[in-house]
Amino acid sequence: MAGTLFIVGTPIGNLEDITLRALRILKEVDVIYCEDTRRTLKLLNHFEIRKPLKSAPYFKEREAAAKIEEHLSRGESVALVSDAGMPGISDPGSLVIHAIREKKYAIEIIGGVSSLTHFICGAGASLEKFRFVGFLPPRVKDRESFFSGDSSEPVIFFESPHRIESTIEILARLFPERRLTLGKEFTKISEAFFFGRTSEIRKQISSTKGEWVGCLWPESNKES
Repeated sequence: MAGTLFIVGTPIGNLEDITLRALRILKEVDVIYCEDTRRTLKLLNHFEIRKPLKSAPYFKEREAAAKIEEHLSRGESVALVSDAGMPGISDPGSLVIHAIREKKYAIEIIGGVSSLTHFICGAGASLEKFRFVGFLPPRVKDRESFFSGDSSEPVIFFESPHRIESTIEILARLFPERRLTLGKEFTKISEAFFFGRTSEIRKQISSTKGEWVGCLWPESNKES
């Protein structure tokens, strides 16, 4: 009998946010494929789980998919995790999942905390419709072009600590009166949200450390 591939959500910050089901699966599978073995090892050590770890970052997804298929063909069960959150959502995993599904192997998704839903909840605004774009382009010109496009609905994006200041500057220059909501370090002691106009919000931020989530509101939106 063929094995099963489990897609396991992991904590985005606070390790207590992992589900009981996720812990059980990580203990039961034969091998775990992960974005970064060092990050996943810290998680497993915290919960005293001992399992073989294999690397499956973005640039090795196709190779990892082939190896995972070998495990499944032998009847072994496999867990796939990213560094934080759900594989495939601005994290490696989608190519592996697609390849394994194409081969007709069983796949089970073990959900967990999401920085996207955490941010929407913390923003405290009604978001029945929005556009999620993942991480913004690294080049300044590409980010400028991106934000110069359609502005009819809220745009939620991810940004790195190394580029968040530049992104705020771009938005302040292009849309000084538009509303911007930012959040970082979710589920950690240092979790923080910031609300205001793009031209003013930088004054609130004392440290850019951590992964960021932002929402640029449309011109007609009154949320702050």
